[in-house]
Amino acid sequence: MDGQKLTIHVPIAQLSLPMTISSTEQEATVRKAASNVNQQLIAVREKYKKVPNELYYYAMVMLNSEIRAITAETKSDATPILDILRDLETEIRPLIHK
Repeated sequence: MDGQKLTIHVPIAQLSLPMTISSTEQEATVRKAASNVNQQLIAVREKYKKVPNELYYYAMVMLNSEIRAITAETKSDATPILDILRDLETEIRPLIHK
């Protein structure tokens, strides 16, 4: 899109949300995210037929999404692995340069 910003509308439940994007890749990500949210809403509604009000469904989907994000963030932390590799390099380096 050559640095241009574009407003798209993505559907979530009965809403049409305006989103400003700057690339086709970003548009694909936003549309995929909206689709995922809609699928999660359907699943939660099917699993929990009776809740005090509609907001519970949205809260459950938001909480599940945040749990997934935090879990993925934790799993992708490569710091411990990099520390081990540095330690190994420190131990191996003297052996290589003999």
